Amino acid sequence: MKLLAWKSNWNVPNQCLDFITKMLLNVTPMNENLPKSYYNGKKLVSKLGLEAKRIDYCVKGCMLFYDNEYGKNDGGLFQCKYCNKLRYHAPKAGKHRNKPIPIKSMFSFPIISRLKRLFASMERVDQMTWHYDNRKDSDVLRRPCDGQAWKHFDRVHADFAVEPRNVRLSLCSDGFNPYIQASAKPYSCWPVIVTPYNLPHEMCMSKPYMFLSCLIPGQRNPKTSIDVYLQPLIDDLKKLWSGVETYDISRKENFTMRATLMWTINDFPAYGMLSGWGTQGKFACPYCMEHTKAFRLHNGRKNSWFDSHRRFLPHDHTFRRNKIAFKKDKLNWVGHHLS
Repeated sequence: MKLLAWKSNWNVPNQCLDFITKMLLNVTPMNENLPKSYYNGKKLVSKLGLEAKRIDYCVKGCMLFYDNEYGKNDGGLFQCKYCNKLRYHAPKAGKHRNKPIPIKSMFSFPIISRLKRLFASMERVDQMTWHYDNRKDSDVLRRPCDGQAWKHFDRVHADFAVEPRNVRLSLCSDGFNPYIQASAKPYSCWPVIVTPYNLPHEMCMSKPYMFLSCLIPGQRNPKTSIDVYLQPLIDDLKKLWSGVETYDISRKENFTMRATLMWTINDFPAYGMLSGWGTQGKFACPYCMEHTKAFRLHNGRKNSWFDSHRRFLPHDHTFRRNKIAFKKDKLNWVGHHLS
């Protein structure tokens, strides 16, 4: 595992890793359990079930070329069934390849096997019920299980809340450029990370428990078609909601593990992509929606939300009913003080 992590973190070539593996075999007296090469090491780690899938998708992001258990059988198609774009590159003259090269592809990492591994570890299985064992009836918000969303979900889905080993998940997503910002070609890489919230608050957002569920590469962001790329993750969440048989090593028994996605963590532009609510224009605020008081500036021709959110202040706030200090088209003491 450390050799594979070394290769991944520092981009070590395969031949270099094979050389290091042979050197370790020569200096280690008991080397029967060590892999003989990088290929043997990958085969050994693959038995853990932490696989990664490479899925082809349409050039325009219309669909994924893959099959699932819910009646989707698009893995054998050679062109998009919506825009008729080809799936593979046309073979070059004089070159014969046994396997065609896809034009666009993404990576999917199933989360079911990763959640099962948490219950198969003696060090982590007790932490998966930490939210239930350390619950306190108090109005102080110390951890996510003290929030109103968590409590409301327990009231609505009592059959889910009765099993403390059921997993609450959070989804995080954002785009970034992995290359130099001044690069001539734009590039937008979108990782989608899933985090279990059963763990203690100092562990649930740490690096070992932030599971990369899918990676969407490309020159542009997925925009509103991000739900197409999230289909493998959605299929896993459907299975987890119905229940997946899992082995609990602390109790030495199998149980039906269920999971639900409770939160999404993202910035405002990504919020519009994941939720479907347009975060641009006059109706950009997801709280005001159609009851917005936004207006368009006469000179700048942009939307402004000046004096639109005093209604969200507490009823006894001094700015709540102050109609003189907050007024459009006039320089007031608040604007003069802020300037």
